[in-house]
Amino acid sequence: MSRRWLVRVALAATGSALALGGCAAGGGSEGPPGALSAGRVQECKSGDTRVASEAQCLQDDAACYPLASGDWCTGERGNRCPTGSVALAAGAPCPPGARCIDLGESLTCTIAPG
Repeated sequence: MSRRWLVRVALAATGSALALGGCAAGGGSEGPPGALSAGRVQECKSGDTRVASEAQCLQDDAACYPLASGDWCTGERGNRCPTGSVALAAGAPCPPGARCIDLGESLTCTIAPG
């Protein structure tokens, strides 16, 4: 296994753990659409928008969770680079000697050689 692959897996696991921990603390789910059964969440979190169906949820790093009413809530969440790394411009190649980590469809972070 390559070192780059291991770094990606470790960061993905860390990101998932942080997202799930935030969901538990916030009383809702930001996991995959359909992950919760309807009936648990009564209102959208502050800043999220109520939509009629899962198909209307935002894409790319967004929350999408069902309400007890059968409606859905969606809102931007966005990914952030972990401490010690910086976002790489969209479409830019990984700089020579740096490590690059894809954290989502729209975010790649780079760690300078150290």
